[in-house]
Amino acid sequence: MLAIVAGPAGAQRVPSMGDGAIEDFLRHVIRPPSYANVRLSPSGRYLLMVEKPRYDGGDDTILVYDLDAEGGAVGRRVSVGNRRVDWVEWANDDRFLIAISARNVRVGLRRVRGRVQVVASQSRVLTIDRDSLQRVSVLFDGEGENFWNRNRSPITDFLPDDPDHILMPSYERRNYNLYRVNIETGAAERIERGDDATVAWFSANGEAVMRVDRTRRGEHLRFHARTGRNGRWRRVNTVRTLDLFDARANFEWAGPSDQPGEIYVRARPNGTEFYGIYRYDLAEDVFLEPVAVRDDYDIDYALIDDDTGAYYGYSYADARRHFVFADPVFAAGYADIRSQFPDDVIVEPVSVGASRMVIYTSGATQPGIYYMHDAASGVIDELVAVNSELVADSLQPMQAITYTARDGTEIPAFLTEPGTGSTSTTPLIVMPHGGPEARDGQGFDPVVQYLAALGYTVFQPNYRGSSGYGRAYAEAGYRQWGRLMQDDISDGVASLVDSGRADPDRVCIVGFSYGGYAALIGAALTPELYRCAFAGAPVADVEAFLEFKEDAGDEVHDYWVELLGHPRRDRDFLRETSPVRLADRIQRPVYLLHGDADQVVPVEQSRAMAEALETAGADFVYEEVPNLTHQWGQGRDFIITMRNLASFLDDAMDGRIDSFDPNADDGE
Repeated sequence: MLAIVAGPAGAQRVPSMGDGAIEDFLRHVIRPPSYANVRLSPSGRYLLMVEKPRYDGGDDTILVYDLDAEGGAVGRRVSVGNRRVDWVEWANDDRFLIAISARNVRVGLRRVRGRVQVVASQSRVLTIDRDSLQRVSVLFDGEGENFWNRNRSPITDFLPDDPDHILMPSYERRNYNLYRVNIETGAAERIERGDDATVAWFSANGEAVMRVDRTRRGEHLRFHARTGRNGRWRRVNTVRTLDLFDARANFEWAGPSDQPGEIYVRARPNGTEFYGIYRYDLAEDVFLEPVAVRDDYDIDYALIDDDTGAYYGYSYADARRHFVFADPVFAAGYADIRSQFPDDVIVEPVSVGASRMVIYTSGATQPGIYYMHDAASGVIDELVAVNSELVADSLQPMQAITYTARDGTEIPAFLTEPGTGSTSTTPLIVMPHGGPEARDGQGFDPVVQYLAALGYTVFQPNYRGSSGYGRAYAEAGYRQWGRLMQDDISDGVASLVDSGRADPDRVCIVGFSYGGYAALIGAALTPELYRCAFAGAPVADVEAFLEFKEDAGDEVHDYWVELLGHPRRDRDFLRETSPVRLADRIQRPVYLLHGDADQVVPVEQSRAMAEALETAGADFVYEEVPNLTHQWGQGRDFIITMRNLASFLDDAMDGRIDSFDPNADDGE
């Protein structure tokens, strides 16, 4: 066995935030991974990873291993003090890069030239000599205080033919430029100029070939490429990224190509049904032959060597994630690895160096384990578990199910039952995903596991409008908010009740973002189904939401008009399924949660909903969280949100709020 790390030394059990084992479970289930960024050097001899503190107050540590050292693997530690390690990567076998940033720097918002921008902690990138763990260079050092790099800015190109340099983006004042950086000295030379809208650079064969700019609100990306014979930058596509609910783009970078003047893209061109991987000719601005396209599911991403442009395969998901490899020898080797793990575990290749490969396994009952596979010996050794406090016995499997909607369509979904199983007396949590053009997948979900530990069955339908199942399935949800999409959710509840897997008198709907909208509209249109509803950061007034999107630019607004309807021509149509206009029909208790720093769904949506519920005399609680953006929360805020959700469900599952108060106790 390859002994790398058995777990942090001297770990102590941290007291729970409240009474009972469930509070300990909550602390464990939502904690960040203990290990991250496990990377092999190009030769496969050296291994790099980041060890994270188990709880607040510890320091990040970088672990460096010589896997071929005499007598077995030898590891050394590199401390960065009171700094956070954002990422690590090998520059070559002799030097590695780390990005560090200050801890405890709150992410806030600022207004620059009329635009609201996220202000994050600054991050510096260092290179360190692997042998001595000395000879540290700070990239961009000496270039002045106007140069800095955010932690979302990794390396664009490692330039395998030029081992002393890398291509790397960085901010100069507000402009996001691309630089050629010497990893020995840190000196940087600007080779491409961006601006304050630029968010990414891509290269092929050591040259910048694509620049990505974001529209003001971030829902769309503009792709610029060096096209034509003169090599000038030209906008080649504008696509929706749907930062709103984490959906996928229609056209996106997949990787460099091994053919000059070409790149790989993930796209759905010319009305094709499923996303595939295509070659794209930059000079002619055209799609070439498809590299991989399926006839059943969208391909999610390609597996491509960033240095050579070699295409290895792709990944897609049905009930679980799969990896398909182009090379028959590699495919056979992966199949052998895959056979050594349970079917419900995802086995993902994450780093390859010569004959060695690091794989990451995860699943509903496994938060994540890194393994090392050696092709020469065929041996698979466990490296580290990302969350050793959680064991499979304390987690519940996620079942892939289907049910029949009222029009006969088969709808895929996932069901997670408590340890006691699901019966006709088991309370049910209906948890529609955000998006709506996104999807739930089989994997570790801390919210789902926490609710299951509380004794609830959790139902996650991939209703029509979800992504991953092709164009027709996704577009079936257009103009169907509160209509067909909601019917799919309701039909799933009915199916579970009819099959004796849920108590019809104890069903609550819980959702965030679009899922929050689904919770509100479900409570308004089908009050007989639900005893309570939790809506986090929901769209409550569809008409006002579309008006909000008008400020984001024509391309963004046009997409939302296509998805929802026109704010003026379809006003009556939109109002029919706007929860804020149906508050008088909500007969069940509602818990509204929204962050006042949300730039995706503005907090005014929940404020208007709370006012409408107040006017209607509804039973509700509204919590507005300072500085929270479009998310459940992080760290302590996430724990408090989960504890409040648990208290609300416990109190309101009988159809009324008796004692729930989110501000009654902060848990400290």
